[in-house]
Amino acid sequence: MGLKKKVTTKDIADHVGLSQSAVSMILNNKSNVSFSESTKKKVFDAAKELGYQKKKKQTESKNKPLSKVILIICPFLSNHYYTTLIHSITERAHDYGYLTFVAPTLRNPSTEQYYLDLMKNDLDTAGIIYLYPTSFLPEVNEMSKQIPIVNIGDKNDEITFDSIHISSVKPARLVAEHLISLGHRKITYISTPITDIERSRSKRYDALVSTFKEHGFGDDCVQIRSLSPGEYNLLSPNLLEYSSGYNLTKQILEEGTDCTAFVGYNDMVAFGILDALYEMKYKVPNDFSVCGFDNVPMADMNRISLTTVEHSIEAKGREAVDIIVRIRDSKTKNQTRSFVTKLEFEPFIVKRRSTGKAKG
Repeated sequence: MGLKKKVTTKDIADHVGLSQSAVSMILNNKSNVSFSESTKKKVFDAAKELGYQKKKKQTESKNKPLSKVILIICPFLSNHYYTTLIHSITERAHDYGYLTFVAPTLRNPSTEQYYLDLMKNDLDTAGIIYLYPTSFLPEVNEMSKQIPIVNIGDKNDEITFDSIHISSVKPARLVAEHLISLGHRKITYISTPITDIERSRSKRYDALVSTFKEHGFGDDCVQIRSLSPGEYNLLSPNLLEYSSGYNLTKQILEEGTDCTAFVGYNDMVAFGILDALYEMKYKVPNDFSVCGFDNVPMADMNRISLTTVEHSIEAKGREAVDIIVRIRDSKTKNQTRSFVTKLEFEPFIVKRRSTGKAKG
């Protein structure tokens, strides 16, 4: 036996001899049009006779204001890595009919906590995407049982929810191998503050050191310089990483150094290194080579031409949204999800004009 055909406004219109638009306006009690009482009665009687059922109004957007919103928690927007990532997340979210809300925390734990508390009060949020390590991992691990959460960042085995990562070790090894092949034997790694939460900063340094050791060079081949948290917090939020690279490089050059290459923790730090070198009349790469990490769009500009490491920023953003959508689909279908996604992107080095053979 076939399914009973759903009665439409067109069926009613054909039944009573009116236009479909007139029937629709009568059934929806449009206030800006007028029909005789007899005409309206005829339409309502026909609707009842034919078994017409009016569509229920969509109240989800009123009752669940965050059900179509993906929250993006990021440290700040001055790094092109984050803005590129946010753009790719937003574009992908739009493909699925979702919106994004960007929450820059400036790495302030109390600000992050505020957003987490906000999400706890509305567990219908479409999902959360973290672009940097959370200060409240146990709490976020627990929240992920109720809200789809994806972390994009350095690999961390303590994360129990879905994550898209790249090992900080691999990119650093690629940079070290590249510089060693060019004859560099002493390099300086410049980083933003080394902390227990931002593990990628120290991991890159450790990988640089271990790679030089594997090639038979001593512990002192890789020097590290970083700002203290106090010094870092005094910098403008718009130039945090750039200023770290710029200020530390100027200090190193004024003190004197026997290194032949600088490695920035990321491209923004490397841009600061380049500016300091140019300001002090050094030539890149004749006097010093410079490397970064991330391959942000500016790195490929002709006057910058920064050697850096590519790790698929835009693809990671798209994958994060895909994961959230899959989690929500499984919940809609009442399917038990007994796994989490751990997706890793393989990095590769992009060699440009900022690196060359070691001087001397």
